[in-house]
Amino acid sequence: MPKKVMFVEDDESFFNIFSVPLKMRGYEVAHVADGSRAMDAIMREKPDLVLMDIILPGMSGLDILKEMKENLDTKEIKVVMLTNFGNDENVNKAVEYGAEDYYMKYNVVPSELPEKIAILLGETPDTGIKVTG
Repeated sequence: MPKKVMFVEDDESFFNIFSVPLKMRGYEVAHVADGSRAMDAIMREKPDLVLMDIILPGMSGLDILKEMKENLDTKEIKVVMLTNFGNDENVNKAVEYGAEDYYMKYNVVPSELPEKIAILLGETPDTGIKVTG
């Protein structure tokens, strides 16, 4: 069964560009554009990893992250903040709330994202085989 990655991202063009290499790598990709709908979508879809923007309509990504990590049903889901807002306060809050990593959008090349995701999910970057030991 393929791993599922969910984007919580209101920029449709960003989602479209960054989701293609993940789909090509074999990941199932889900998307929600409104922060106020994110928790319902995450609960329903049960992704293995969430890529979350900070500035979203309805609810901020940091608030969603905090809610996820306080919820028994979603606290184990890995979350990577993927945003253009990398000030120290945001980074520190993301780490405090339980984010696995924090990527600046302008530093991530779409073709490199699947490798980063594979590592976070415990797979080898080029084959998708589970790393053990």
